[in-house]
Amino acid sequence: MSSKEISTICSPIKNLTDLLNISSSSCLTNRLKCSQLVSRYTSPRQKILLCHDMKGGYLEDKHIQGCQTNEPCYRFFRWHLIDIFVYFAHELVTIPPLVWIDSAHKNGVQILGTFITEFDTGKEICCQLLASDDIVDRVVEALALLMNWYSFDGYLLNIENPVDKEHVERLLTFVSKLKLACSEIDRNSIVLWYDSVTTDGDLKWQNQLNELNQPFFEACDGIFLNYTWKSDMLLQSKIHAGERYRDIFVGIDVFGRGCFGGGGFNTCEAMSLCHATDLSTAIFAPGWLFETLDSKQFIENDQKFWNLLEPYTNQSILHLKSLTTFFSDGYGEKFFIHGLEMASNSWYNLSLQSYLPNSSNENIWSIKHDDAYFGGSYLELKGDTKDYFKLFKCLVPVESIWNVTFVYKGNDNVMPELECDDGKLIQLDKYEEDLIIRNWKRKTYRFEVNERTSITSVSIRVEKNTDTIIKLGYLSIRPIGSLGLKIISSSPLVQSITNNPDSSMTLNFVDFLQEQPSSIIFVFVRNQFEQYSFLGATHQSYFVIFHSTINSDKLEHSTLIIRHYLLDSLDLLNEQTLLISFSFNCLTGFYSEKTS
Repeated sequence: MSSKEISTICSPIKNLTDLLNISSSSCLTNRLKCSQLVSRYTSPRQKILLCHDMKGGYLEDKHIQGCQTNEPCYRFFRWHLIDIFVYFAHELVTIPPLVWIDSAHKNGVQILGTFITEFDTGKEICCQLLASDDIVDRVVEALALLMNWYSFDGYLLNIENPVDKEHVERLLTFVSKLKLACSEIDRNSIVLWYDSVTTDGDLKWQNQLNELNQPFFEACDGIFLNYTWKSDMLLQSKIHAGERYRDIFVGIDVFGRGCFGGGGFNTCEAMSLCHATDLSTAIFAPGWLFETLDSKQFIENDQKFWNLLEPYTNQSILHLKSLTTFFSDGYGEKFFIHGLEMASNSWYNLSLQSYLPNSSNENIWSIKHDDAYFGGSYLELKGDTKDYFKLFKCLVPVESIWNVTFVYKGNDNVMPELECDDGKLIQLDKYEEDLIIRNWKRKTYRFEVNERTSITSVSIRVEKNTDTIIKLGYLSIRPIGSLGLKIISSSPLVQSITNNPDSSMTLNFVDFLQEQPSSIIFVFVRNQFEQYSFLGATHQSYFVIFHSTINSDKLEHSTLIIRHYLLDSLDLLNEQTLLISFSFNCLTGFYSEKTS
C-alpha cells in the first residue's frame, strides 16, 4: 500500500479476511484526529436519517487533506435538518471518510458506517461469517474496533442476499452482539437493520415492520424500511413497534424507484406522509441532485429540494461554547485569506465546512463562491424589503465580557442582534473602529452580562428598509478570554521530513500543534512566477506532498507556504516557507528557503 493510501485516503474494507485481520492492518497505522460530536437539542419527534449514496462513494471525499478539483463536488450542509448521516457504498465495510465525520460531528449529527453483503459474493460471506460463534465474535470485535478508531457512531446493517435457514439465529446473535459492543464504546451509538432478509432467511423486502423482520428490529436500535411501501403499511408498522415506533425509519428513495411520490422534488410527498404518521424517515441517495441535474446549479437545486422538505423536519439547536463561522460549505473556486485571493485553483474539503444558518430559510440566503473573506465562499443575504435576517438558533451560555465581530460587504448600516433566553436583546457597544480589509468591512462590538444567560438567536439587522444584498464573510461571538494571540511564532512548524518510496514527502509537524484543537494547517505551493495553488489543509500531525501536485517541467523549484491558523479568530499563529528543488523530473531536495 502506498504512502498516499496509508496517510491521506480513507478506504473501505472489501473482504472478510481483511476485516478479520484488521487489528494488524495498515489502515490502523495512523490514529486520525477528528471533531468530537457537538451536543444539540432536537424536539422529541421522529428522527431524520440521510443515507449518502453518491456514485459508489469514496470519490473526492476520500482525501483526508482535501483535494484540488476541476469540477464542483457533492457536499451536504443542511445538517440542522437531519439527525443521523449514513455513509453508504457497495463494499463490505464502509468506513465514513474523515471529512464527513468532521462535518457531521461539528453540527451535532451522528454518522454511521455500513456493513453490507449482496449477491452471490454476499451469500458466501454470510456463510463464512455465520459458520461459528467464534467468527461472529471476531467480526463484531473488528467492527467495534473500527468504529472506535475512526470515531464514528455505529452501523447500518444491510444483508441483501439469502441466508441459510439454519444461520438465521446466529445472524440475530450477530446483530445483538454488535449493538452491545458498540454501546460499550459509546452508549449513544446506533446500530440499524435494513429491511431485507427475513427470519426465514429469504431476501424478501417487507416495506413494513412485521413478524418477518421484527426480531431484527428488537435486536438493535431501529429498522430502515425498504422504499416501496404503501400508506397502510406505515400504520401497521407503527402498531407492531409499540412504544418504539419512532425507531422505524421509513425509506424514501430520492431517485424515486418504486417510491411513493416518485422521488426528486416530489420527495416531500413521501416525507409528509411519514410526518403525519409520526414515524422516522430515511432519505436515500440525495446525490440525485448532483448526479442527474446540472452540477453547476447544485446550490440552487439543493435549496429548492430542502425548502420543500423543511416543514417535515425537526430543526436542531446547537449547544456551543462560542460561535464562529466563515460560511464555508467545504468547496471553493479559489482560496481567500482575509479577503486576499491567495490561490486560484478549485478545491474540496468538507473538513473546512463552518456553521451555516440553521434558522428557517425563507429563500433569503444562499452560498456563493465568486468571492470570500476566508476560504472559498460567503453567505449572500437577499431581502426585498426585509431589514432583518435570522441566521442561527443556538444555545450559547454567556457571562462576563464577550466580543462580537462580523465581516461583510454591502449596506453601511448593518449590525448583529443577539437574543437571550428571556427574549431580550443584548446591548452591543462599539468596541473597535470599523476596518476596511480589501473591500470587506469589519465591525467589532463588545457586551457584558452580570448574570449568566444564554444566547438563543443570532440575526443581522439592516437599518435602511430598501432592497438589500449583504455578503457575510465572517461572524464570531466569543468570550474575550478565548481571543487568540496575534503574535506569529518564530519556531518551525515542521519537525521532520520523510521521503516516501512513491516520490512523495511527508511533513511531520511539531507536537504542540496537536494541543490546539481549534487550529489548522494550510499548505500552499508558489511557483517561480509568484502563482499560488492551495494544496490542502489538515488537523493531523502530518501533511503529505505529492510530486504530481506541484511538479512542472518548466520549473526548477517550487516554494511551499505552510500556515498555521486559529480557526476561532482566523489569526495567523505561525508560518514556514520551504523550497522544493526539482531535477530529472524528480524531487531531489527539501530545505528551508533562505531569507535576505
